[in-house]
Amino acid sequence: MLPEEIDRWATVLRERREVLAGRDLAEVAAIDAALDRLQAGTFGQCQRCGVAISSGRLQAQPSAATCLACQELAEHQRGFVAFSAL
Repeated sequence: MLPEEIDRWATVLRERREVLAGRDLAEVAAIDAALDRLQAGTFGQCQRCGVAISSGRLQAQPSAATCLACQELAEHQRGFVAFSAL
């Protein structure tokens, strides 16, 4: 990722964090994790499978830690676990 891209994403994430501070602690934590990934050089890379997260997904959810396929799989698995617990 180019330095100007890192700066742009850092600004987007910090502005979003400022807006959500005190209202959505889970999203603030996700933003902090995204800022950590930005510093580590892994921002935009799926934390489950390692592929690049699409720019559209990052535009919609800048703190996304997984690609859409892995997110859908995780949601499906959570739904299955919740259903089977009934």
